[in-house]
Amino acid sequence: MAIKVKLNGSTVTVHPPVHPVDQGNRPVQWGPHENSDTFTFADPPITFYDPNAPITGITGSGNSASGTDNNSATVDTDYKYQVHLIDAEGNPIDYPADSGTMQSGRRTQVADVRQGGDGSLQSDPVIRNRPT
Repeated sequence: MAIKVKLNGSTVTVHPPVHPVDQGNRPVQWGPHENSDTFTFADPPITFYDPNAPITGITGSGNSASGTDNNSATVDTDYKYQVHLIDAEGNPIDYPADSGTMQSGRRTQVADVRQGGDGSLQSDPVIRNRPT
C-alpha cells in the first residue's frame, strides 16, 4: 500500500500518518492522493529526522517516491520524516517543519501534533518499524 500525499494549495497531508512496516526488506512507496493538486517530489523527496533510520535508496520521480525499509526492529520504533514537494508553480513545500522556514529557505508548514494510540504526542508523518 502506497502512502498517499495530498497537496491542497500550500497545505500538505499524508495518509496514513503512521505507516507500519513489518521486519525484513520492505518497499515503501509514496504517491499522490486522488484529490491532490499537481506536485512533483523534490530532490531529496523524503528525509528522515534520525540519520540512522533504516530506510534506504529513497528516490523520487514525478509525483511518486520510493525506498526500502530494512527493518530489524525488536520493539516498535517510529521514524519521523519530512516530505519535500514542488507545486505546479515551482514553489518548494516541506511538510512537516519545526518552524516556518528551514535553513534551505524552503516554504514550510508547521507539523500537526496529535495524540497517538499509545497516548504519546506524535508529529506527522511516521514510518513505524515493528517486529513480527
